[in-house]
Amino acid sequence: MFDKVLYFDICAVPVFIIIIATTISRGMTVGRSNRLYLAVAILAFAADACELIERLAFWGYTMNTGFVFWVKMSEYLYYIMRNAVNIVYIFFVVSMTKTWYKIKAFWKKLLLMLPYLGLLLLLSVNEITGWVFTVTLKHGYQRGPYVIAVYALAACYLVVGVTYLIVHRYTLDKGAWFSLMSMYFINVSCIIVQYFYPRYLIESFATSLTVLFVVLYVQRPERQVDMSTGLPAYRAFCDEMAKIKVTGHDTQIIIMNIRNAAEMSKYLRDNYYYYFLHLIDDQIRSFSRREKVPCEVYFEQPGSFYIVLDDNKYNPVQAIPEIRDRVRKMGADILELGAQPDVRIVTVSFPKEIDSLDELIRFGHTFARFADYSRIFNRAAAITAKREYQIEAHIDEILNRAVLSKGMKVKYQRIFSSADGAPVSAEAVIELTDKVYGEIDSGLLAHAAEQRGLSVTLGNRVMEAVFEFVSGETFRKTGLSRIYVGLTVAQCMRMDLTDTVWSLREMYRVSSSHIAFLIKESSYENMSRVFNQNLKKLAAQGYTIALDDFGQGYSNVQHLLDMPIKAVRLSESIVRTAGSPGGRAILGGMIELTKKIPLEVMAKGADDQKAADMLREMGCDLVQGHFYADPTDKEELGKGDKDDQ
Repeated sequence: MFDKVLYFDICAVPVFIIIIATTISRGMTVGRSNRLYLAVAILAFAADACELIERLAFWGYTMNTGFVFWVKMSEYLYYIMRNAVNIVYIFFVVSMTKTWYKIKAFWKKLLLMLPYLGLLLLLSVNEITGWVFTVTLKHGYQRGPYVIAVYALAACYLVVGVTYLIVHRYTLDKGAWFSLMSMYFINVSCIIVQYFYPRYLIESFATSLTVLFVVLYVQRPERQVDMSTGLPAYRAFCDEMAKIKVTGHDTQIIIMNIRNAAEMSKYLRDNYYYYFLHLIDDQIRSFSRREKVPCEVYFEQPGSFYIVLDDNKYNPVQAIPEIRDRVRKMGADILELGAQPDVRIVTVSFPKEIDSLDELIRFGHTFARFADYSRIFNRAAAITAKREYQIEAHIDEILNRAVLSKGMKVKYQRIFSSADGAPVSAEAVIELTDKVYGEIDSGLLAHAAEQRGLSVTLGNRVMEAVFEFVSGETFRKTGLSRIYVGLTVAQCMRMDLTDTVWSLREMYRVSSSHIAFLIKESSYENMSRVFNQNLKKLAAQGYTIALDDFGQGYSNVQHLLDMPIKAVRLSESIVRTAGSPGGRAILGGMIELTKKIPLEVMAKGADDQKAADMLREMGCDLVQGHFYADPTDKEELGKGDKDDQ
């Protein structure tokens, strides 16, 4: 008993301390998997400490009754803690493979607990029987005749764990699978060595290494925790959904999107905003514990929560009002600063309602745009059934069909003088007609192209079509002064933009006075040296630069002076809100301010006689809308003017 080699046990201590400390400091204590992993590390560390304390007790002490009691307690605790690692690790494996539903029934959990309960029974009678071990004044510590039973009971968890990992290997990547499996094979090898050579206490050190492998290749803090907020990360949610897709088990997910999260973050600054996010997370988890509906909560910047429920029959509608009221009450000091979150919530069953992981991710990012704005809560089926959502979800297929069938065309919507109703220019717009979904909205098409990195290709195609049109006889017959073509943010950020425009100009021999470029107001947030240089070069070459959708989002008047623009086009949403006195005052004020700079003012949204008359009375220079003309082919551009204008 005095010749034990303790170096391995001693070396295991700092490894366990580092693992536990970093796990806690990095916030990897939230969620079932993280808690189970932390429990494995703590129990293994406690077992190592008990073994180390017991062995060190033999050095420099005289055997007495108190000494015997101390060694016995250390040994009992060692067996309890060391074998508790086995059962907790099994639960951790189940959690990591996202198959908790398979052992959800109480009798299944009890069945898994039986070997450990058998060990506790052996230990409870050990004082009488001495089957596991004995500690006496005369002989010190000695193994009992049936200590092999302890190893046999532990072997049950070996068989179950290895079998479970083999069966569910497709839910894990190779690195994670081998790391989880190493707990069994490395430890079994060391246990066998220590059983036959009890002088070498290598089992605890082997456990510390395998626990370390798990944190490196399975837990991976960079995927588990959002480093900005400390909340469980969105990447971990994606990993969990990939596992659920493999298992096929239907799971209910609640997605909560704070529509104005970016604005709240800027207004409140990081500390207050992150405090508010943690408050939401705390209230969700608190309600979950009270209702006994286990859930996992994940966060995605800037303000989306993904809540994965264990119970797919639970109706979250009843939880929304209470959680909202508790957040308002607990976060009153934040809300009193003037920050009011615009929240949209949706429930989706995965993979029952949405069977593709890519589509689920897309749905989580886009559902708020298609949700019913009269309600906070929506169900996925109500959103995915909408034509607009179906188009966006299948836009890749639509674009592929358009390329094959040449179903994408460039059309032109005329722009009229509000003073006399005469057409003076036109805007190039993309029209796509699909055999399945019919006519596709140009705005939706542009957004989808930008999301898929196709905006430059699509934008350049439209730009070339415009140059080609302007160079021909058809354009001269229209009597129009210029054609407006939109530039995407991606196009404006390219260093070769002006070279592309110059090449088209040389190819088609077009005067720059006949071309005008529309720049979205949202481009403000992408202002850069390249962006500014491109606009200045285009303006210097004689092209008209117009600011599009003015008044919809940023409305920083200072940019009107800084950018080389000659015109602005007001957002149609501004025109539509002019039905109220306040909206009318805003619209009139924007037109008056812009004309005094001075800039030419255009407006979209002239869809009826009332809007057309209002814009004319306010002094808007140019108008565009369904009341005047819809997009048409270039051949028809000079025909069909309204006789009554």
